[in-house]
Amino acid sequence: MEESYLDHGRSCQPVAPSYVREDPRGLFVEIVNEGPWETVIHGAMKRGAEMGNHYHRECRAFFYLVTGKAEVVVRHLVDNTTRHVPLAARQGMYFLPFQTHVIRYLEDSDFIFLKSYRYRDDEPDIYPCQVEP
Repeated sequence: MEESYLDHGRSCQPVAPSYVREDPRGLFVEIVNEGPWETVIHGAMKRGAEMGNHYHRECRAFFYLVTGKAEVVVRHLVDNTTRHVPLAARQGMYFLPFQTHVIRYLEDSDFIFLKSYRYRDDEPDIYPCQVEP
């Protein structure tokens, strides 16, 4: 059985789309073809913006940069290791529980976020935590 990106061993790495077709009709990108997603979010952030500095206890997420550039910093709360991951357009990465993360936008960027846990006011599953002091 092929190992999933949802496993700890393959998280915190850039992920390319699983399929891309570009022809005279236009562009078709299959961003991801696995996962337990309940929420799909589309957004746009300005150069210099940051998003994150928190972790989740249950939620798994997939972040995909449609356009732009970003640096993602992830610190594993279990073993306290930190990774800096540059992302370019059409790259993404998975976030697993107990990985505090911040996305730093190096250019104006559009993104898509898939989350396995829909946001609820009574149980937000968002725990503030700075990635880097």
